[in-house]
Amino acid sequence: MAKKFEKIDIQSIAPISHIAFIMDGNGRWAKKRLLPRSLGHKAGVERIHEIIDSCFEDYGIKAASLFCFSTENWNRPEKEIKTLFRLLEEFFEKEIDYFMKKKTQIRVLGDLEDPRIPDGVRKTIQKAIDTTSVNQAHVFNVLFNYGGRDDILHACKQVVKEVQEGHIQEKDIDDSLFQKYLYTKELSNIDLLIRTSGEERISNCFLYQLAYAELIFTPTYWPDFSISELNSCLVEYSHRNRRFGAIKE
Repeated sequence: MAKKFEKIDIQSIAPISHIAFIMDGNGRWAKKRLLPRSLGHKAGVERIHEIIDSCFEDYGIKAASLFCFSTENWNRPEKEIKTLFRLLEEFFEKEIDYFMKKKTQIRVLGDLEDPRIPDGVRKTIQKAIDTTSVNQAHVFNVLFNYGGRDDILHACKQVVKEVQEGHIQEKDIDDSLFQKYLYTKELSNIDLLIRTSGEERISNCFLYQLAYAELIFTPTYWPDFSISELNSCLVEYSHRNRRFGAIKE
């Protein structure tokens, strides 16, 4: 079916290399339809393929990150957590051929050593990472058991250890070096963060990497977030004046 909108050539107007999504609203989407929350999460997972494919193929974006499970999400009911883990496993098993075809590298960022993560989930994640590790065209990041504060604390501990062991000196620590110890090492900082569902906060997502990102909050629940709305968000992004602390006329 032909798209009912004119696709913006984002790279020629406002180049973007890394886009991130807080996929919010699955539960409320389900509640609005008198459905169980599990079906809302299922619908949300089914939305991922088309949106990510559009980011890569339609707009030439190098990297896309999805905030899927935060360090705070452990506070949710056990049944819902199990559903989220099952859907994550199914997604990787179903989409692995697609990511290989698109030469896309899968990265899963967060504390994967957490003993609360089932072995089966951890093995599925590691298999997806290993299988796609040679791919270079795009990067697909899944933030899993991830928290922005935890990311920064983890990096700080690693830097302290490196100093104590004599591998680096305190005078050598700067922004460039510190970023190498974050979960997002080797990735560019976020250009644009889109959060669905109408909530206007970043919820402990990419606290360090969002320093100069543009933020867009849309009232649309994630399962209803369309390619057309993605295009609208990118049009809005192209009109932003990104100064990075400088003065631009």
